Amino acid sequence: MTPRTFLTSAAAAATFACAASAETELQTDLSNGGTAMTAEEIADLVVGKAVTAKAGTKTFRFYYEPGNRLVGELEGGGWSGAGAYAITDGNQICVSMPKDGGRYRCLTVVRNSDTVRKYNAEGKATFEILATEKAIGL
Repeated sequence: MTPRTFLTSAAAAATFACAASAETELQTDLSNGGTAMTAEEIADLVVGKAVTAKAGTKTFRFYYEPGNRLVGELEGGGWSGAGAYAITDGNQICVSMPKDGGRYRCLTVVRNSDTVRKYNAEGKATFEILATEKAIGL
């Protein structure tokens, strides 16, 4: 092995080790006392309820109909849509909106004290649930 090959291999190994040790937002939340919610807990939280949730600086309202239809709107206007959702036996909530092209995006829901967040498959926080209320629509 030449010195150049050795240095290239060492740099690649160090980069991989750093990437492998990077904790996702989901892992951090779980390490800090968060608990992944069960399918039953997720259903109790959202089904038949209007849910106010924040993504970044935007606030949304969603209504999770008992028949697995999902409707949503951006507070203040600018977006509204309808799609479908399902709660899995694997303790996730999966959603499909028209932009998803029929595919479902599944999210892990974590409660940490009074905070509830949804995380995507890569472990990135997507929404923080601010409030839920029993409703029959938005």
